[in-house]
Amino acid sequence: MGKLVVVQGDSVAGTDKHNVTGTTANPAVTYAGIGDYKYKGSVTSGLSTFVKIGGKPAALVTSNSSLDPGETVPPTGGHSGPTGSGFLPPAPPPNPTTLQITDHPIGTGVPNASAGSALLTISGTKVLLDGDPIDTCDGTGRKANSTVTAHGQIFVSCSQ
Repeated sequence: MGKLVVVQGDSVAGTDKHNVTGTTANPAVTYAGIGDYKYKGSVTSGLSTFVKIGGKPAALVTSNSSLDPGETVPPTGGHSGPTGSGFLPPAPPPNPTTLQITDHPIGTGVPNASAGSALLTISGTKVLLDGDPIDTCDGTGRKANSTVTAHGQIFVSCSQ
C-alpha cells in the first residue's frame, strides 16, 4: 500500500533538545543545561506552486514546518522553557518557572536528507510522504526526532 502525499497544514510532531538557562530551587544558583521539548507544528512554507491536492499545495523536500500558534508561550506552550523535561545535567534540578530556551530562532523544521519519495517529484523535487522524518529546531546541533503526518487529503498516495 502506498503512502499519502503531504500537503500544506499537515502536522509535524516530535521532540527537540534545546539549550536552556534558569535557576535551581534550593540553593538558588544559575542553571545551564539541555532539555527535551515537544514539537507540535505543521507544514507551512516552501510548498509547490504548481501542484495542489484537494486545493492545498503539495509539500516537497524544500518545504518547512513551523510551530503551531501558542507553542512558545510560557508557561503552558509545549515549546517554552517551563515545559521541558529530561534536563542534563540533572542535578540540581532547575526550577521550571525560571527556564528559558536560549537557542534562536526556534520553531522551524526541515525535511531530513532521507525524506521524500524516490518515485514522485514535482518539477524535479521530491514530494514529502506520510511518516517522512523532519529535522525540527534542535539548538544543540543534534538531529531532532519529528515526523510529518498526512491528514490534509486522503486520496493521493505514492508507492515507494
